[in-house]
Amino acid sequence: MPQFDLFFALFRKSFICSASLLLLVPSYGAAFQFLCNSIACTITKWSPSEEGSFVLAHIPNDTVLLKLVNLKTSTFNMDTINWERANGIEVQIERSSVKKVVMPVSNIITRLKLVRTYLSDIVFDEGNERLFFLTISDSRLKSVPSTIAHLAALEMVKISKSSIETVNMNLFGKLTRLYHINLCNNRMLFLLLSDAAGADFAQLRYLFLSGNLFTTINLSVFNGMPLLQVLDLHNNRIRRVQGTLVSSTLKTFDLSRNRIIILHCCEWNLPNLTRFTVSRNELSRLPTCLSLAMPNVTYLLLDSNALTDGDSWYSILTLEGLQQLDISRNRLTRAVFDTLSQSLYILNLQNNNITVLSVPVAGKGLKILASFNLIDTFDIKSLSPNVSSLEMFCNPIDCSFDRERMPIGQEPVCSNAQIRSCDTS
Repeated sequence: MPQFDLFFALFRKSFICSASLLLLVPSYGAAFQFLCNSIACTITKWSPSEEGSFVLAHIPNDTVLLKLVNLKTSTFNMDTINWERANGIEVQIERSSVKKVVMPVSNIITRLKLVRTYLSDIVFDEGNERLFFLTISDSRLKSVPSTIAHLAALEMVKISKSSIETVNMNLFGKLTRLYHINLCNNRMLFLLLSDAAGADFAQLRYLFLSGNLFTTINLSVFNGMPLLQVLDLHNNRIRRVQGTLVSSTLKTFDLSRNRIIILHCCEWNLPNLTRFTVSRNELSRLPTCLSLAMPNVTYLLLDSNALTDGDSWYSILTLEGLQQLDISRNRLTRAVFDTLSQSLYILNLQNNNITVLSVPVAGKGLKILASFNLIDTFDIKSLSPNVSSLEMFCNPIDCSFDRERMPIGQEPVCSNAQIRSCDTS
């Protein structure tokens, strides 16, 4: 045994041991592998019930990451790797058939990651104040484990690519350090959340719910999250958006890649929202009261909808702090905008059916993207001299220019020649 310890000491920074070297471990089939490199160790094809846990005693004290790959057990108790050490450790279980994980209170694990497992159940003992980060991906979980509410120190949780259909958000409400929740790419149909108490979701800032199967969403449930900054609901199947949304902290709201036809914002109050994305929906008209609901929006992305011409565009185009407006891939036939916000820096009009373009008033440095339209006549004088560049590729007439690259005093020149490819596929 002393010779065995000497072997580990000589190869402290990079060594590999298999069952053929661990002579005290009987062989029950394929040998497990033990590899340590710098501050990380990996054990592959380890069967705790057959090969024991003494190999863990040889993990260096300054190891910060332990990876268990192809772990050969259906139930794994994290107490197996609970040895005395000053600092916590991150444990990753990957590509394993483990179905149940039990995590006791006295564990040293501060980060836990389970990826590509058969996990269907995980239990956290009450009073766990060590685990800060939890990631579960590609599992067979059908619900968020109820004992997650025992993780008093949890700061970030990610549960994705699993079979979860319903989420009880109340499980997270009392976790006072939790600031980041990612429940993307599951099969969620419903979101359960009762009216939050004053102290619930005390630190939650980021909530990601994209890539699920929601068809209806009630925005009122998010009003009880006092510090929420990012709400991501993109890439669902949402057709109906109901309820009020009132938040003085929300900065980013993403509803893109859904199936929304009508969006009413008159009961919303988002004074500090800077980025609103409703791209790739089925909107036939602008969201009502949008300029009142989010007066300080900076980036407004409404591309890939079915929006048409109308007088309601004025309230959007004149938003005081608006810097980027994307209304490409809609059904506009005219872009005659007599007044634009002086802060607007990018106006994207590409891939519409626009035949007329006129922007006589604009802030300094405005860039207009108007390619892939039907503009056949154009007067350069209809543009404000503050427009710094114009892209008109793939129109019957092309008057594209970039003042930064033009010689001083040179004026833009229009061309009817269509040389470049206009394939939009």
